[in-house]
Amino acid sequence: MEIEELHLLSVYLKKWSYQDNRISISYSYYSRLGYGRNMVDMRINSPQIMVTDFLSNVYYKSKELFGSIDENGNKSPVKLSNESEVKRKLHMYLSKILKEFNANKRTHGKVRMISSRSMDFYYNDFEYEPLDEEGKFYVHMNRGVNKMNGDLWSAAIEDLKIALQFRPDDPEANKYMAQALLKSNQLNESIPYYKKYALAEKSLNSLNELAHAYIKVEDYDAAADLYKEMAKIDPDNLLAKIGQAQIAYLKGKSYTKLLDKINEIDEDWLREYLKNQWEYKLAGYSEDESKMWNAATAARYLGYDRPFDLTKRAFNDEIPCYFDPERGTIRFVKAELDKWVEIQNRYHLDGVDYKVHEDRLTDAEKKIGNAKVTRKKAKKADESQEKEEQAMA
Repeated sequence: MEIEELHLLSVYLKKWSYQDNRISISYSYYSRLGYGRNMVDMRINSPQIMVTDFLSNVYYKSKELFGSIDENGNKSPVKLSNESEVKRKLHMYLSKILKEFNANKRTHGKVRMISSRSMDFYYNDFEYEPLDEEGKFYVHMNRGVNKMNGDLWSAAIEDLKIALQFRPDDPEANKYMAQALLKSNQLNESIPYYKKYALAEKSLNSLNELAHAYIKVEDYDAAADLYKEMAKIDPDNLLAKIGQAQIAYLKGKSYTKLLDKINEIDEDWLREYLKNQWEYKLAGYSEDESKMWNAATAARYLGYDRPFDLTKRAFNDEIPCYFDPERGTIRFVKAELDKWVEIQNRYHLDGVDYKVHEDRLTDAEKKIGNAKVTRKKAKKADESQEKEEQAMA
């Protein structure tokens, strides 16, 4: 039977518990099946025992992944690439973790900094350079994903660019690149990568992510076409249904009947989506502060006693807002707040009945809040092949 080779890429300390005397470490790897991430939870012990426990968990979970089974029902054996070097590095890494764990335990957690949180198995050039192109691809994609998990979007983009030099059409790398660009507010630049991802994978999730990207650049017609395509693939798919409701909302059309139908199917799913993924921002406002309120006005309108109570929720993405990090300003749009209140109350998202208080506003504030915008013509992300080639360069 063929031996399956596993390559560990990095490890990361997710959490530790003084009470339970345990730690959880995530690890990333690649094999013939591609890229993966997993987690090991184990007891604090000596570094040597912890290395053995960690690798035992890795081997066990890896055997579950590989589907090759012989006539006796046995799965393919798993071989760890560079096993002796991996063990040495893990021993060094876990020794540092154990030292910091014990120091923090003695101070009852007062020292919060964990300096040894992560380790890259191919950090040194003499370890990285001998890798073949497949290995180098996964090293850089993994580094990009790790940086994305730390909200280091620009740094993630640089590593993902290198990864895509080795595999330009890889759907997973294109997905991560698109997500990193979107998070770094490079909206139009993300579209070609989302397209490559969707074209290669042809899944409902990939089509949904591309549709979301089109919504971000206010190309609602392109997003609507994708949701129709998703509905043809699976008429019962909730993402396709709520996508069509989202487009109706953004175009100023009736959308609550569509949401009501989803609510009848799965109200918990709808509530979770409306809280975390629904796009409340309407076209035309993002670049026109003259039609926005400051936090003090918006707080009075929603019945908050202090602007801080509103901005705290806004920074947690619980209330639609526009934040300018360079100027340190936060702004709100009345039309979006009204829609937010309507959806909150109709589907009981917070279990609170929200009210608006227009009587607390001055005439000038009312005028700003009720000002209309002219919807900008949606920008087509694929207006020219030349722009796509520049974005992919």
